[in-house]
Amino acid sequence: MNAFTHKIARSAVVAGLVVGAMGATGSASATTSAPSGDVSIQEACPSSGQIGYGRVCTTLSSGRLFHDKTQGGGPVNVRTWYEKSSGGTISAKLGFNYAGTTTWGSQFSQSAGTTKSASWNRNWASDCYSTNGLMSVSGQGTFQTPSGTC
Repeated sequence: MNAFTHKIARSAVVAGLVVGAMGATGSASATTSAPSGDVSIQEACPSSGQIGYGRVCTTLSSGRLFHDKTQGGGPVNVRTWYEKSSGGTISAKLGFNYAGTTTWGSQFSQSAGTTKSASWNRNWASDCYSTNGLMSVSGQGTFQTPSGTC
């Protein structure tokens, strides 16, 4: 197994644990057990935002917003997470947009040095559908990743 395949497999296991903890309802909740991104903590996301198969990120002033999709023979797991590296505590929610429809997770508070995540299962035929990760921060607006495609 090469390093890239290992990262995808590890991400799928972590995603399964997060989704399993949320139950079969498909609802999302913030958690601190989110996967790490494929870029080191010191570097910004690449200008294209593309960091792996279906995985994208964008650098914000206080951290990085990530989004990806994985499919392991069943439903597609859609994830958005935010690695907050600096600044004060925020109140936010994570989500994604697919074909003009936005889906949001629960509201949460987040301080510097933490990661929050939201995850959803979708019965799509493929994980290649174009989606954007979203984060709505109270009093600051909505931020999004580039489009995550295959």
